[in-house]
Amino acid sequence: MRFPSLFTLSILFLGATATCLDDAAADALDAEIHNLLKRETAEKSNCQFKGRHKPKPPLPPLPPTPPPPPPVSCEDFWLARINHEGVAPYAPTEGYQVWRNVKDFGAVGDGIADDTAAINEAISSQGRCGPGCTGSTITPGLIYFPPGTYRVTAPIIDFYYTQLIGNPGCPPVIKADASFSGRWVLDTNPYQDGGVLAWGATNVFWRQVAHFVFDLTDVPYGLEIAAIHWPSSQATSLSNIEFRLSETTGTLHQGLFIEEGSGGYIGDLVFYGGNQAMIVGNQQFTFKNIEIYNAQTAIQHFWSWGWTYIGISINNCSTGWDLTSNNGAIVNVGTITIIDSSITDTPVGIAYAWPNPNQPDVGNTLIVENLDLENVPVAVRGPFGTVLPGTTSTTTSLTIPAWGRGNSYDENSGPVFFQGTFTPPARPPALTAPGGRYFTASKPYYEDQPLSAFLTAREFGAKGDGSADDTRALNRLFEAAAKRRKIVYLNAGIYRVTRTVFIPPGSRIFGDSSFPVILSSGRYFENPSRPQPVVQVGNRRGPGSEGRIQWSNTIISTRGKQPGAILIEYNLATTRAGQYSGMWDVHTRIGGFAGSDLQLTQCPKTPETVITSANLDVDCVAAFMSMHITRNAANLYQENNWIWVADHDIEEPANNQQITVYAGRGLLIEDTRGPLWLVASSVEHHQLYEYQFYNTSTIFAGQVQTETAYYQPNPDARLPFAPDPRYHDPELLTPGDSGWGVRAVDTTDLFIYGAGLYSFFDNYDVNCSQVGTGTRCQQRILSLERSRVTVYNLNTVGTEQMVTIDGVDQANYQDNLNGFISSVALVETRDLVM
Repeated sequence: MRFPSLFTLSILFLGATATCLDDAAADALDAEIHNLLKRETAEKSNCQFKGRHKPKPPLPPLPPTPPPPPPVSCEDFWLARINHEGVAPYAPTEGYQVWRNVKDFGAVGDGIADDTAAINEAISSQGRCGPGCTGSTITPGLIYFPPGTYRVTAPIIDFYYTQLIGNPGCPPVIKADASFSGRWVLDTNPYQDGGVLAWGATNVFWRQVAHFVFDLTDVPYGLEIAAIHWPSSQATSLSNIEFRLSETTGTLHQGLFIEEGSGGYIGDLVFYGGNQAMIVGNQQFTFKNIEIYNAQTAIQHFWSWGWTYIGISINNCSTGWDLTSNNGAIVNVGTITIIDSSITDTPVGIAYAWPNPNQPDVGNTLIVENLDLENVPVAVRGPFGTVLPGTTSTTTSLTIPAWGRGNSYDENSGPVFFQGTFTPPARPPALTAPGGRYFTASKPYYEDQPLSAFLTAREFGAKGDGSADDTRALNRLFEAAAKRRKIVYLNAGIYRVTRTVFIPPGSRIFGDSSFPVILSSGRYFENPSRPQPVVQVGNRRGPGSEGRIQWSNTIISTRGKQPGAILIEYNLATTRAGQYSGMWDVHTRIGGFAGSDLQLTQCPKTPETVITSANLDVDCVAAFMSMHITRNAANLYQENNWIWVADHDIEEPANNQQITVYAGRGLLIEDTRGPLWLVASSVEHHQLYEYQFYNTSTIFAGQVQTETAYYQPNPDARLPFAPDPRYHDPELLTPGDSGWGVRAVDTTDLFIYGAGLYSFFDNYDVNCSQVGTGTRCQQRILSLERSRVTVYNLNTVGTEQMVTIDGVDQANYQDNLNGFISSVALVETRDLVM
């Protein structure tokens, strides 16, 4: 749960053995996975701009109405043909369906029939969590749209814990009718009576929309309408979506509309036309690999705390990024980070504002790195005109290596306000793709694979009912799939395990998009002196320690008292050039959900009681560590991973009441070689730290986000776990200390492109994070110790000291006020003290 949750407040305050493949099999698998983990590059347009918009390119052809029957390849998508034997063990309806094909509910998809009611029935039937339900994990839904054109005349209403998935090879078209009535075509969080959202946007988790075309071109251009309304938070994503909007002069169409939340990841989108391709506001987000053509404004921000853009391509718009939103006293847009992007044939690339030109503050803090311009006369425009010229050439491009504005700090100085170009840190080649951009990879859906390429959990006897012991079945499944070079389809369900589940090198695991759960249980995970991984990826040394995996759409959790559980231990490395492992939408979730035995009944908050080692509830000590990337690991790409200890009971029907669940450590990274990528990464509510980088190197991270445990400092970060030198734990000896948001020790070449480190509560009291109260929730949150680190756009909430370098506090929040947050544009520690 996030605070504040209201958009208005944000505006105002802004146990198994490894299996090895023979060389031939390994090489074949290498080639196959390499093709899937392709390097992404954005190509620039060659269009002309001569003082006005160039002639607009035509929209891509629409399917005819009615379309012909889809080709055989469109019908062969494995996900549509595989046996869907997923279960929801705690659903209230007998025979509950997780998998739902909209055509089974009456949708036609011929572009003629009105499919609105059928689609909404597929989403809502069997008592799922819709408006009026505060949130729940017990009724997951995977709603599949076969290829076709689905005409709709009113909004599609999304429900909680729902995945809307199309065919990635032949994306279905959602076509808004000319008579469409409503503000949004896909409304994922409808407004209710009184003007409140169905779910608090900062509590909307675990949802996806992927592989669609949204076509609004039949809707009158003067109607204000958006394709997708997406006020959402962590563990959510939009991916592989095309937006077709009116290009008529004066159009009011919008592609994506976000006004609240605490995201999150969005990527692989294409927009054509519209008044705004995207109009957005949220605490933080990572947007990656997005193309925009022929919009008036490509991206307009309501507000933000921190936002990271990677690989954005803007073409033939009037303005690229509009960051000028303000309420008359302060600007609403906090910090923006833009890297590895391009703008073409657009008069103004980036427009920003600040509230008081005579005393510039850190509002609209901006960092740009590696931005290509072609025919963009004004690269950056401030409130009084051009701040950074661009280029009017149609034959010569201009690259901005680095430009920014805001306060900067290093180990010796700060705050120093700067506005202008600067020298960016050198990027290690191991982190980059050809051409010098940072490497990124999109989640594979294996749409080119036949059904015979998959093995399912049910085939190997795994029940997924939350009661049976599925340890042996899962280990047999993963071992067999790796040996036979098959892809694992992990059906929906809750897989209780009582020993470690081992994922061998060469594995490819695709979790049902409704997020199957691997749930630890029992005495094996109860000894903190001998912590055990719930899921172990590869061996630490010897056979099974080299190789790669692909893993997506899975949650790892614990049940009850598990003080010796390490939820994920990642050990794999590969020394072959161009090879990477990937983990997409793999999350950890500790407590707060049905089946966890760590809910309001078992673990209520007790702020009125002073918690000591004598009275601390040991039955609510639920994990030793959430994730450990060990010292021999390397070449791991992670995207949209949320590592969460529950602060509230998701199933509690009144108002998601807060709970107290203890987990010792968040994400420990100690791979000594790198590279490692953390894209759209979040870690929250652990005792000692959220992120700890120890003796590691060559890491890209952004956006990263943390929250301090709400119960701290009652108890403080000295309980329930004592520091363990085996895991390089920080020595937090001062009474009242809270856990670190980020700690980097003996680390080199760590590049953080956007960080939101938040401390909202002091023993569940929120006043310490409010503007103007003169109080803070904790003293320190970011520690850089004997390390070479670059941090762009650091944002903190509720913290006295924003940056501590080698034990010395360097940045006080009062010097960097930026509405509700405090912001620093640039932190650099270049000199190692070893």
